[in-house]
Amino acid sequence: MNTRPPVVGARGRAMPGAEPCESPASRLLPDADESSSESELCGLGILRQLVFLFGLGAALASPAHTPDTSYCRIAIGREAVAFTFTFDLATLARMTRVDADADGRITRAELQAATPAIESFLRRSVYVELNERDATFGPLTPPTWAPDAGDAIAAADQGQRLATLTFRNPVLHAPDSVALTFDFFGSLGERHTVLGTFVWSGQENPVIFTRFEPDYLFDTGYRVPALDQFREYLWLGVTHIFLGYDHVAFLLALFFVRQFRELVKIITAFSVAHTLTLALAALGVFALPSRLVESAIAGSIIYVAAENLWRADEALHRWRVTFAFGLVHGFGFANVLRELGLPAEGLVRSLLAFNLGVELGQLAIAAVCWPLLRWIGRRRWAGRVRTVVSGTLLAFGAAWLIERAFALRFMPW
Repeated sequence: MNTRPPVVGARGRAMPGAEPCESPASRLLPDADESSSESELCGLGILRQLVFLFGLGAALASPAHTPDTSYCRIAIGREAVAFTFTFDLATLARMTRVDADADGRITRAELQAATPAIESFLRRSVYVELNERDATFGPLTPPTWAPDAGDAIAAADQGQRLATLTFRNPVLHAPDSVALTFDFFGSLGERHTVLGTFVWSGQENPVIFTRFEPDYLFDTGYRVPALDQFREYLWLGVTHIFLGYDHVAFLLALFFVRQFRELVKIITAFSVAHTLTLALAALGVFALPSRLVESAIAGSIIYVAAENLWRADEALHRWRVTFAFGLVHGFGFANVLRELGLPAEGLVRSLLAFNLGVELGQLAIAAVCWPLLRWIGRRRWAGRVRTVVSGTLLAFGAAWLIERAFALRFMPW
């Protein structure tokens, strides 16, 4: 994810339990004079909120969409956080070229074709935090407009026709907090406004985002018990290994070694390496772009599988290779946590639990695969098995590399 811009004026809203003058009204004022009385501050905040609600009500009551206005609805649940954005087609056209044939009309097919560019724009210019930690948007439901609006929108109507798209972030439990920062006002216009709504526990909480107040932190007040939190992240680590087929493929390629001590060195090197980079990335000390990391993971599979096919002395150096590639895989593990969001409370505990789950998962894979490979290694047809398995892994690695490096979608996993 791109480097987060400086926060212009941190705003936030706490759920029940916060001080009356701070939730929700006064905290909409980013730079209030500390010498102001509490009553004045609360009064101004409430006035601001009433003005916002009046404007929102007027917009809803009017059949016409207000120019330079977009909408964002953040639905916070116990299993997922859904970020739903609504833009008029004229605004989407400022993000990227949507009218591909320049005939003055935007068709549904053109909007679908422009989806990757729109998604890239939003991922670059809208920053999300879960549990006060940088996160990334989850999978995208492509933009569309109402079915009864026809298949093509003329230029004169593009400022009124609204299209909606949704990013969905799965979470282990409801986050402590959700924050958004909009950094696209320079591209969409300084007068552009986003009318936002945070939805949590049956309540809708309106927020307005502008060039001068581009960010907001919403505190749900939800806290998960420590033991449940540890157990959830432990299980997440285990399942991520078993369902992360690229990680399994890499480990399987590594296990073509003849001696148990070499296996121990390989597992140790991989564990130490990915623990280092997982911690650095998850804690926000250092991170790499997700596309680069995922492509490098695919490259690691290709390298080790190719070694199995064309080198016979892999055991002499394989633990070093494993350590180097383990650093890359650690960044991949961190991407999972960045999407889910590490909790603000119990951060270290959750990180340790996830890493322990990863270790347990890879030990389980080693306990099954290495004895089987050793048994095969004693058979006269062992060389053919090694060639077939390594060749298959190399092919999968190459396919993953092409898919990830060029942002294609053709692999089922």
